Amino acid sequence: MSDNSPLVSVIIPLYNREQFLPQLFANLAQQIYQNFELVLVDDGSTDGTEQWINQHKLISGQPTVYLKQSNSGPYSARNRGLNIAMGKYIAFQDSDDEWPDYHLSEFVEALEKYSNVDWLFGSLRRIEHGTGKIKEASNFIMKSGTTHPFIGLQNDKRGKINVINDVKASETAILHCVPGSTQCALIRRTLFENNLFDDSYRTAYDRFFAIKAVMSGFTFAFVKNTHQIYHIHDSHISLVAGADANKLQKSAETMLKGYGELLDLAKNQNETDAIKHELARVNAWELSIALQQKQQYRQASKAMFNAWRLQPKNLLYIKSFLVCLVKYAYYSFK
Repeated sequence: MSDNSPLVSVIIPLYNREQFLPQLFANLAQQIYQNFELVLVDDGSTDGTEQWINQHKLISGQPTVYLKQSNSGPYSARNRGLNIAMGKYIAFQDSDDEWPDYHLSEFVEALEKYSNVDWLFGSLRRIEHGTGKIKEASNFIMKSGTTHPFIGLQNDKRGKINVINDVKASETAILHCVPGSTQCALIRRTLFENNLFDDSYRTAYDRFFAIKAVMSGFTFAFVKNTHQIYHIHDSHISLVAGADANKLQKSAETMLKGYGELLDLAKNQNETDAIKHELARVNAWELSIALQQKQQYRQASKAMFNAWRLQPKNLLYIKSFLVCLVKYAYYSFK
């Protein structure tokens, strides 16, 4: 990185997002901190995305790179952006979401001051696109009203940030995820030197990328104020709430793949047990349920058996497995 290079690289995958580009560019223009390059990776858009970008200059003369590739998914697009990014720090954003105007300025200041922090994140607020109605004020607060367990880990207060130093960080990340998604974070470029995104995933890999980073020993820190405004709308590919059984099954299979890949990173029995707990939970309450909705009771029984095998002391799993077997027998001989 030369002395004249921007300190931050903002990487944004695009796929048929022409309608959101005015909001995206306006939001970037509102950032207090402006020493960034913009890396736009068009993942095979078929709408007017490319034409819109060609017709509009970006804010304040930031260096801008626009790349277009055949549709390969958002993680492939991010990896391509990382391969050419020049910044010391990496910020990811989605084209349909927003940052508060202080997002980059607050995080650049902190990471410049605390050189041992690799991943700094804030909270995420979910709003209804179009109306602005707040659907979730902070993802740091659970539905029960309690603080997210990862935020409750032991940490050191350093100025405005909280640096996590708890020996249970990996175990907690596995069981409860890291609430700081890639889009509400600023990440040190060195974290990506041997850690790119797995582009075989189309959704959900942010969760596992963050967990892997914790398990690999990178230092995480957080602030409690909002650093990402997530817009809820009908075209989100990652939503599964209210989805049909096929989408629920696919989501469960993605989760099983992701948690299964964590086993090789486990450094102790607590981490292994946490991974098995999640594998069992997904088999029982996501995959098996989806398969039962499709009346595929043989496969549902197998998923429930896998849950019981992973956690043999869980009586609810064996009870549910037996119920699946009864349903399988009933519908087989009906």
